[in-house]
Amino acid sequence: MQRYSPFPHSALDSNSRFSGSEAYVKLRILIADDNPAVLRQFVSLLGKEFDIVATAFDGGSALEAIRRFKPDVAVLDLRMPVLDGIELTRALQKEPHCPAVVICSVEDEQEFVETAILAGALGYVSKTHVAKDLIAAVNFAAEGQSFVSL
Repeated sequence: MQRYSPFPHSALDSNSRFSGSEAYVKLRILIADDNPAVLRQFVSLLGKEFDIVATAFDGGSALEAIRRFKPDVAVLDLRMPVLDGIELTRALQKEPHCPAVVICSVEDEQEFVETAILAGALGYVSKTHVAKDLIAAVNFAAEGQSFVSL
């Protein structure tokens, strides 16, 4: 049973931007959070800048969607059913396609950040700072750079 939601798109349609004569495609993002209201908030915020290819309510569904849609960046809740954000990040490090990972959480203690980074995440954003920092965190992660906002 499919437990994630794909977002249909075409590589060079309204999801493309044009700069002079060159076209480039928006970053492809997967968002996973077990709270439907938070998931909607993230889709609304990130959908303005990025191509949301799928959403998931748990880590197992997120892993399935990542394997299928191969996003550039995965934005993951720290605490989710099936696989939490840390377990999923560790699992992704073993996958042939490993997106950059940004963890979002209400937990803002340094130990959670360190655990996420050691698992392979490039970004960590406190949910209290999502509105001002999540877009930057996704862009940094896509470039292979770390970003932490607590």
